[in-house]
Amino acid sequence: MPIAFYHIAHIIGLIFVFVGFGALLSSESSRSAMKWHGIGLVISLVSGFGLLAKLQIFATMPTWVWIKIALWLVLGGLPVLARRKVLSPTVVMLLAVAVAGFMGYLGLMKPAM
Repeated sequence: MPIAFYHIAHIIGLIFVFVGFGALLSSESSRSAMKWHGIGLVISLVSGFGLLAKLQIFATMPTWVWIKIALWLVLGGLPVLARRKVLSPTVVMLLAVAVAGFMGYLGLMKPAM
């Protein structure tokens, strides 16, 4: 498949992740929200690894990829902190936007670390 397919799938996965965040923080029913959030995480993970394979950097796995994987785990855990009221919804959304922005920077710039 072309690289553009993986890019678009990755962005769609991120949209689903934030739809899940919005649904979680705007309603009491977290089941549906967590479903969208989880689907988005899976789509972004699969498309991200597909993109790495297509770019032929899957075997070497640079440091910025490992950082993105760690931040992907952070994005996956943030809704739990909101549901258990460890962090306020505003803080969770700000953290999610900051993490996603940094992940976007890493993916775009691919800094040598």
